[in-house]
Amino acid sequence: MFFNKAKAHIKGRKKFPKIDGLVTFKEVSNGILLTAKINNLPQSKNHCKRKLLWLPYS
Repeated sequence: MFFNKAKAHIKGRKKFPKIDGLVTFKEVSNGILLTAKINNLPQSKNHCKRKLLWLPYS
């Protein structure tokens, strides 16, 4: 079985030049697995303290 892979490099623009990261897409048997590692995102005073955001599969 052949599975496709792709990746995208993320880079901030003028307003947020320090943002950078990598997003990967991997075809799996029941859909697409997306992973993202993005650095230097701006934060508000009330930002989330957790390092993982879990979204339920639907």
